[in-house]
Amino acid sequence: MSTIDENNVRNVAEEAAKIAGSFLKLMAFDKLRVFNVEETKKATGNFISVFDKEVERLIRNTINMYYPDSIIYTDANKNEVLVEAKKNEIIWFVDPLDGSKAFLKGQFAFVCLSLAAWDKEGLVAGAIYNPFTEMLYTASRNSECFLNSEILPKPKPVLRNKARILIDFSHEISENIKLGLITSVLRNELGRILRFDGSIAQHLALIAQGTLDGAVIWGSGSKGAYWDLAAALLLLDRQGLVVTNLDGKKILPSDSSFDQLIIAEPTLQKELLEWVPIIREFKFVSDESAKKKRFFGLFDRFN
Repeated sequence: MSTIDENNVRNVAEEAAKIAGSFLKLMAFDKLRVFNVEETKKATGNFISVFDKEVERLIRNTINMYYPDSIIYTDANKNEVLVEAKKNEIIWFVDPLDGSKAFLKGQFAFVCLSLAAWDKEGLVAGAIYNPFTEMLYTASRNSECFLNSEILPKPKPVLRNKARILIDFSHEISENIKLGLITSVLRNELGRILRFDGSIAQHLALIAQGTLDGAVIWGSGSKGAYWDLAAALLLLDRQGLVVTNLDGKKILPSDSSFDQLIIAEPTLQKELLEWVPIIREFKFVSDESAKKKRFFGLFDRFN
């Protein structure tokens, strides 16, 4: 059994988030030139890394003051092999700037930083902080889930066609799956919430908060990292929500993909998993005559 003080770890996560977030907010308004859409496409990673690396440094410094022997994983060491935590050792997963494109555009509502601590027994504590809206989500392994020190209420069961489901899919997936997802929304088989640009962690925090009822995130299966999700996964777990990949498997740090997720309270999550094979088998009619028949059939109801 771990002897790590999870409340102390959560306090350290909060402190690190606030210190680094204050810097991010100050620099954004003082130094950042807001790009338009075309300029953002041309912007190099070097520009964003100035903010990214400094936020990471501040988080590292705060963690190391309290837990100097910690191992810290960020985008900077994404190619390193993940090590297992030893007894009473903490591994931190840090995303210093989640929502970098939104940040460059000055769309700060979905920009945050997140960090989570892990030991031999799993996630210990975590924090997601948007310094621009001053929303700080925190939780520890055996605690309630908090938003700015207020306990978040537990989510209630909801029917699938009434649920506010976050729908997000990659442009790299097949056209049939894209059309299947869109068709499900249009037929009112799913809720109608689409993902905004910006932080994935903050979108998931909205599910923990109850603003959204769940998510279907259908990426290419080759992107993302555990530090993108770690803090959010803890929040969701403490709220009694279930998070798996599209095949129903739990998300672990050792996984190779983190962009295919099904999230909801247990009953709805099970429903969504049963619905996944239907979307995978969805076929869009491409025959021209069938298209015409379907198109002109729209007017039959008025005759």
